[in-house]
Amino acid sequence: MQRYYVLDREMAAGEDGFEAMVARAYTLKQAVRCLCRRDIALDLYIAHRHGGHVLSRWPGTGPRHAPHCDHYEAPDHLTGLGQVLGSAIVDDIDNGVTTLKFGFPLSKGPARAAPASFTNDKPDVKATGQRLSMRGMLHFLWDRAQLTHWHPRMAGKRNWYIVRRQLLNAALGCKVRGDPLAQRLFVPETFRLDDKDAIAGRQDAELAIARSEPGRIMILIGEIRSIESARYGEKILIKHMPQRPFLMDADMARRFHKRFAAEEELWRSDDRDGSLILAASFSMGASGLAQIFEMSVMPVTREWIPYEGLEERMLVTQAIEEKRHFVKGMRVNLGLEMPIASLTLTDTGGEATAVYLAHNLPEPRYDEALEQLMRTQGVQHVTWRPGDRLQSAQSGTTPIMVAGTSTAH
Repeated sequence: MQRYYVLDREMAAGEDGFEAMVARAYTLKQAVRCLCRRDIALDLYIAHRHGGHVLSRWPGTGPRHAPHCDHYEAPDHLTGLGQVLGSAIVDDIDNGVTTLKFGFPLSKGPARAAPASFTNDKPDVKATGQRLSMRGMLHFLWDRAQLTHWHPRMAGKRNWYIVRRQLLNAALGCKVRGDPLAQRLFVPETFRLDDKDAIAGRQDAELAIARSEPGRIMILIGEIRSIESARYGEKILIKHMPQRPFLMDADMARRFHKRFAAEEELWRSDDRDGSLILAASFSMGASGLAQIFEMSVMPVTREWIPYEGLEERMLVTQAIEEKRHFVKGMRVNLGLEMPIASLTLTDTGGEATAVYLAHNLPEPRYDEALEQLMRTQGVQHVTWRPGDRLQSAQSGTTPIMVAGTSTAH
């Protein structure tokens, strides 16, 4: 159990009175100390979000926490986060707000009347860290929601209800262009037959703003159920809300299948019941139907862990089946030609272990960048290819989960 020093008392995260003590520390503007390591001071700041208190690590301190600690994060530059932190993602410690800069529009102007004219066919927006692409936004939220974290006790417990809750919580405290991200984000509620009318009513209420403001663009994150033909193109049906198709005209559908052919193949070939996640900007037309503008997709395993290709899926599956503790690295805006730590194993003792995919053919730019990453201190580094064994786990490294309404970041 995670332990903290709150005001003048050492406490476990789940014990009686912990939430009250954190609330008092917030009122007194006092930091809370994480006790995952006793040799250095690891203070956390407290943010107040949505009626609760969130314990957050200071920017750049994630690698200083013990690998088994829930506040631990591998060095940012081992993944795509290092490219965007401080530019496209800016944390304000004083008020606990994270400002995001998007590389896609959130309102319709005269030049953007035709949705297909500004659909993003590329994974990046000009391959820059200054603004988040649609894929970058999805990767950031997935990581912030800690849906990239895995330990064996999660097996069989992560479903769409949990995914949705974590994504919505992750959006709290984020702003884009001065507005709360949560007001733009639509993540469909889990469908239940015995409550279908009430769920439909709540979905209508969430989409009411988009219908009342024709120029307003919202963001969908949902699980694709199917992609089917429509009268003038194709439609994407989202699980938990198949009665509301998301339309693509013929040109957009053609470009969608061309751009995301690999992701579609990975999704359809997954015999472990994985999913394909869609992130898309959309608006509501006069007919009440949703029209997609820009989009990106992300295949995930049945445990909702993202992956980029077949080899990475094999790596993630192996780690899960071997009951390992790990964090999945996210590419965000970074191009596929650059390496990232696909996994960071957090059960390998005093130092976490970054795992990189090995390329079979020489690629000078990739190989040079990988060599530089593997010089990072404080983390062990290994390369992996199908058939390789993972570095052995060390006993006694149990991951720490923060209980109660406070959330660790």
